[in-house]
Amino acid sequence: MVDNCYGEFTESIEPPMVGADLIAGSFIKNPGGTIAPCGGYVAGRKKWVAAAAARLSAPGLGVDCGSTPGDIMRIFFQGLFLAPQMVGEAIKGSFLIAEVMAGQGYKVQPGCRVPRHDVVQAVELGTRERLLAFCEAVQKSSPVSSFTKPIAGATPGYASEVIFADGTFIDGSTSELSCDGPLREPYAVYCQGGSHWTQWGLVLGEVLKFL
Repeated sequence: MVDNCYGEFTESIEPPMVGADLIAGSFIKNPGGTIAPCGGYVAGRKKWVAAAAARLSAPGLGVDCGSTPGDIMRIFFQGLFLAPQMVGEAIKGSFLIAEVMAGQGYKVQPGCRVPRHDVVQAVELGTRERLLAFCEAVQKSSPVSSFTKPIAGATPGYASEVIFADGTFIDGSTSELSCDGPLREPYAVYCQGGSHWTQWGLVLGEVLKFL
């Protein structure tokens, strides 16, 4: 099984095409095109999709029943239609982040101008203060809740304190514009999303004021 979050549409093939039995992902990330309000998916071999569906709903019901209201289906399909364009913008944004931050002397992963396999761009900032400042700049440049200040804290699933910045129209839709990072060495921030690459241009303008 492959967790395909942030990987959809970044390459010309998907994991089941090279042998993965089952993949799973979220509609409030790449495949939702920044407009899907909720949901997720599984895909792959029929046997394992059926097994997952039975587990997620009930044995015998499988994919014939579910909790998705009918009025959301149009948004799912529209988001899926928009997804390749939105992913392309996020990838362009990741190239911009890498180029600008590497030019300032920070270590970036993936490196500048190398092929992308997902939409996540990491930047090692080196100090707690820089990590907090970067996330504050992202929040300040977001279209929603730009007046708020992200605060680091304990989050289930993370071994260290972590800070998130995501002023998004859909709660948790990290594909819109977001970043996060655990407050431990090497104080790396993980950037993702952006419905247009110029959003990251605005963010980086704010980031460089702080750094």
